[in-house]
Amino acid sequence: MKHFNLMALMALTLTMGMTLTSCFGSDGKNKTEQSVIALYQNGTLEQYGGGILVPTNTNYLPSSPGIYTFGIEYDPTTWQDNKLSVTITTKPIGLDNPNVRVGSDTEKGNINIYSLDYGGDMPPAMFNQNYLLMPCIYWMDNVAAEDYEKEEAKHKFSLLVPEDLHNSEGILNLTLIDEVTDPQVERLKTSWLYQAFNLQSVIAGFKSVNGKINTIRIWGYVNRNSYDPEEGRTNKDHVDIDLTVFQ
Repeated sequence: MKHFNLMALMALTLTMGMTLTSCFGSDGKNKTEQSVIALYQNGTLEQYGGGILVPTNTNYLPSSPGIYTFGIEYDPTTWQDNKLSVTITTKPIGLDNPNVRVGSDTEKGNINIYSLDYGGDMPPAMFNQNYLLMPCIYWMDNVAAEDYEKEEAKHKFSLLVPEDLHNSEGILNLTLIDEVTDPQVERLKTSWLYQAFNLQSVIAGFKSVNGKINTIRIWGYVNRNSYDPEEGRTNKDHVDIDLTVFQ
């Protein structure tokens, strides 16, 4: 799992990436550097919104399908027919989380989710009709910046799917939980993690039962005051994602 402290950066990568640098190269062409999120499958890099990135180098291509974030450099004038020629400049960081399982909506995990209220920053979104991009706001130990990844490795985020998928309104209810390897540790700071969940089979199963899917509703046990699930202010909250745009 990887840590992203600047949610503004990650929010913008979902639209076309955040421009970090724009300059003229030695060949006199305009060069723009960005961070992007893309789906790699069948040798193709598909960006959010459907644009295709065409790499001019292969040394940083992912070794397996999935959602990745990475840096690119490109000349904006090469955008044509919904395709953009790019040079991949950083090693891809995988965002895929395979932890999607059947579970009860009363399951809390052993640590609270900090919040499902994104306050104008990037909320959960469907990358395409199958992949959910979920920004997880979590409680973390007070560790030094160089130990963030060790702390992140202690967190396991999962999406729980109800055993009974029937819902006449076309609302798929999922529950986000966080489980840590050392729940006895006091956690007083917060941070963000982007997770990508492949919901293709879940959505297909839901549609086969109900004939439609209009909304994904993500529930979580949240508390902005305490990491402890038993603390009195822990409450159940939700955030909705509209899927009618894919119909």
